[in-house]
This record gives sequence, C-alpha cells and structure tokens, in this order.
Amino acid sequence: QLQHQHQHQHQLQPLMRRSRITSLYAEEGETEGEGTKKEEDDAAEATTEAKGDDNVSANSSSSTSSSSSATTSDSSNDILNSPAFLKRKLEVLESDIAKIDEKISNANKVYEENKAEWGSQLDDLRKEYINIQDRMKIKMKAGAGDANIEIARKILNVLDNYERAFGVVTPETDEEKEVEASYKDTYSMILKQFEDIGVKQVQTVGTEFNYEFHQAVMMRPDEDYEEGMVCEELAKGFAMEDGTLIRAAMVVVAA
Repeated sequence: QLQHQHQHQHQLQPLMRRSRITSLYAEEGETEGEGTKKEEDDAAEATTEAKGDDNVSANSSSSTSSSSSATTSDSSNDILNSPAFLKRKLEVLESDIAKIDEKISNANKVYEENKAEWGSQLDDLRKEYINIQDRMKIKMKAGAGDANIEIARKILNVLDNYERAFGVVTPETDEEKEVEASYKDTYSMILKQFEDIGVKQVQTVGTEFNYEFHQAVMMRPDEDYEEGMVCEELAKGFAMEDGTLIRAAMVVVAA
C-alpha cells in the first residue's frame, strides 16, 4: 500500500509543477496588463494637458488680436475726429465750393454777353417760328375743311336719291318694309358720318329766311307762319361747323 501511494505521488508531481508554472505566467500577465494600462492612462493625461495648453494659448492669441483690432479702430476714430483732420476737410470743401461758384459766375457772364449780342435776333427767330406754326395749323385745318366739303358735296347726291326714293316709294308688304328700313338705316349712318367730320344740316322750317343758307324756290301764304318765315323744306342744306356753306337749303317762304 505504501508503495502504491508513493507511485501515485510520483505521478502527481509533474502535474503540480505544470500548475505552479501556469500560475506564475498568469501573475506575470496580470502584472504586465496593469503596467500597460497605467502607461495608457499616463499618455491620455499628457494629451489632455497638452490640449489644455493649446486652448489657453489660442485664447490668449485671440484676446491679443481682438485687443489689437480694438486699439486700431479707436486710433482710426481718434484721427477722423481730430480737430486738425476736420479743419483740413472743411478747407477742402470750401475750396470746392469756391471753384463751383467761379464756374457758375463765368457761365453767367458768357450767357449775358451772348444775350446782349444775339438776344434780339433770337427773339425774332422765336416769334417767326411761332408764326410759322400758327400758319401751318391754319392751312392744315383749312385743307382738312376743304377736303370734307368736297366729300360731303359728292355724297349729297346719294342722300338726295335716298330722299326722293323715300318720298315716291310706299312699301306695302313686310319684305318691302324690311328693305325700306335697311335703306333708312344706311341713310342715318351717312348723316352720322357727316356729324363726325363737322358737317351739320341747315335749319329751315320755322326759322327766318337767311339768304346765306337758304335758297327760296317760291313764296306762298301760310296761316301757320308769319311772312318771311320758312314754311317748307324742299331739299336739305348742309354747312360746316364754322359756318362754311356746303349747299344751301331749298325752301318755300311764307308770304
């Protein structure tokens, strides 16, 4: 039995040595890990300190720059508001104003000299120009009036035919009445165009006979009108708005 125990212990010794070696390696690994972690913590702390120093340096530089800018701005404002600068600026403005006044004075002098030499001739030319404009307006108006008179005289023949037809033809059927209505519409349109160009009808019945606008065809007694009054119109007369006669009205005068 003792021999058997001795053999069993002899077999366990290698296993125990291996376990002891493994434990030693484990302890060394833990020691090395702790050392590495400590080194990493130290490095991180050093980096943080370095960043803090950089921030402090940057803030210091920014403060210095701001202080420098403020100092420069204050210095510029002091220069612009200094009495010497303002005095110099006032002198420059006064000099510019004096130069402008001199130019205005010279221009007025030249104007007065030219006016004295050419003033009367310029006034004559201006008056002549106004007279020419007035004459041209009168001629243009007269030309337009003459053209309107010529056109009206030619169209009056057409109106006379309409009036003679209205006096002779008496429509009986509805179709004939429609035709007559269309002709009367055309007749009214022509009279409306006459009004647009300044042509108006001469007043006749009930007015006193006027040899400038009336042409007496005959005289006869009339109970409704006094002697010398127009009692009947035989043909319409037309004149311009300014009184220019286009055609005298043919009338009958009460006797």
